[in-house]
Amino acid sequence: MRFQEKVVFITGGARGLGKTMAQAFLSEGATVAVNGRDAQAVSRFTEEFMGQQVLAFETDIADQGAVEAMASKVYETLGKVDILINNAGVVNPLVPSEKIKKDDFDRVIDINIKGTFYVTQAFGKRMVGHGSGRIINIASQVALFGEKGFLPYAVSKSALMVMARQLAYEWSKSGVTICTVAPGFIKGGMNEGLIKKEAFVNYLSGRTPIGRMGTVEELVSTILFLSSDDARYINGETIVMDGGMTGYTAEGLLDFISKGK
Repeated sequence: MRFQEKVVFITGGARGLGKTMAQAFLSEGATVAVNGRDAQAVSRFTEEFMGQQVLAFETDIADQGAVEAMASKVYETLGKVDILINNAGVVNPLVPSEKIKKDDFDRVIDINIKGTFYVTQAFGKRMVGHGSGRIINIASQVALFGEKGFLPYAVSKSALMVMARQLAYEWSKSGVTICTVAPGFIKGGMNEGLIKKEAFVNYLSGRTPIGRMGTVEELVSTILFLSSDDARYINGETIVMDGGMTGYTAEGLLDFISKGK
């Protein structure tokens, strides 16, 4: 029960990886609030966790005004937020960089960078005023070395790493610390559809020194650790959990997909 009497807010927490995080925090005693852009997902989340210590909001984090209103409502209802998990994000259609469309690029930047900052600012300034808080950004290993086809996504996720380092300098004196997790390819979340393809799983496993893809449970365990008091001296850092894949020369996921496997 590491998070008893703690309040956790998770962006994109109404489904997928965010929902799994919410369940994990709840199981360790936390009160959890989440947001999502999909009204049906938010409604299902509320119904599934009815009677537990949860709040759910239908909010687009790319809308700064809506984010501020949501943060105000969370604090009005729960009184505080101890831990913020910036999990919401989107990936661009996988195409060569010379073929990226403006709308696709803008969507990734608006949600992954601007939206994450709007949420971090809205909750972070309140944490600063309260004198404590923990923020975890969810980035990606592609932010470290790139990957063919992923340019907007890679750029957006690398920005989260710099954002964490910058805010660690600014907010630590007020008791607010911030870190980033950069997972490799996980068997779940955004990859749910792709992991149904045996060739895809075998390809990624072969590129990973540990010999397999990571699991959602392993990622969530890392996030829980970084959110706990055991990690209170880790600040401004990016924790890469990719089974050692960043040590490999990237063959290119787009090349693999283009072969029709």
